[in-house]
Order: sequence, then structure tokens, then C-alpha cells
Amino acid sequence: MKILISEAQFKSIFLGERVMVYYNLHKLTFSIVLSGKVIMYADSVKLKNCEFRVREGGRERVRDEKRKNVHAFVIGDLLDYCEFPCENLKPPKKGIVVSYNPYLNDSFVVKDTNESVYNAEKVQMVNLKNKIYIIE
Repeated sequence: MKILISEAQFKSIFLGERVMVYYNLHKLTFSIVLSGKVIMYADSVKLKNCEFRVREGGRERVRDEKRKNVHAFVIGDLLDYCEFPCENLKPPKKGIVVSYNPYLNDSFVVKDTNESVYNAEKVQMVNLKNKIYIIE
């Protein structure tokens, strides 16, 4: 027996869950991870109660091998998302751009000031040029 649920019902299953999100260099979009498994790919992800985490071992391996691996995440409670491929992507009207470069930084940083960032109340990740924004 096949059970059909609407897109809204499917979406509501994951809202509120604590997830890890990283930029997937192979798919060129974000991977959303729940309980250690990728549950979906999304071009836009909105999180609250966020933590920016960089695994030191992974960062060191990138620097040693000159080859990227998954070791940097934004962790937070899932507020909203638009699955890949998502049309009409737009960055937030205001926000602070956050970036991470394993060759230059030990943590996520504010792009304009290079100040380290570890937490934020709300973050929106958009699959455009500047991908991560602190929106609150």
C-alpha cells in the first residue's frame, strides 16, 4: 500500500529538527544531515539557534593534503528550506556574510572583518555567491 502525503506534510516532518548543514562540493548545493544521514539537498536553508563548527582534524587534513573534505558545518534547528533545485533564489535583504576557508581560517569568519563566528540566533544559507548570512 502506497501512502501519499503532500509536500507541506513532508516538509513539516523535518521542521524544528536539529540538523547539520554543509556545502556539498560535488552536488554544488547544501546537504542537510539529520542523525548522521543526508536527508535532502537544498538551495536555501534557514536555521535558528545556530552553531558554526569546524572539526580540527578535518581542517588539518585539508591543509596537509591540499584536498577538501567535509569538516565544517552550520548546526541549528531547521526553520525552512527550499529543496534543490530551487528557483528564484535571493539573498536576505540584510545580513552579515559569513565564510570559511580552511587554508586561511581556523573557524567561520565575518567576511568583511575576518572576525571569528561561533554562534548566531538565525542563519540563512543561500546557494548564491555569498552563501551564509547571519540574519539576526
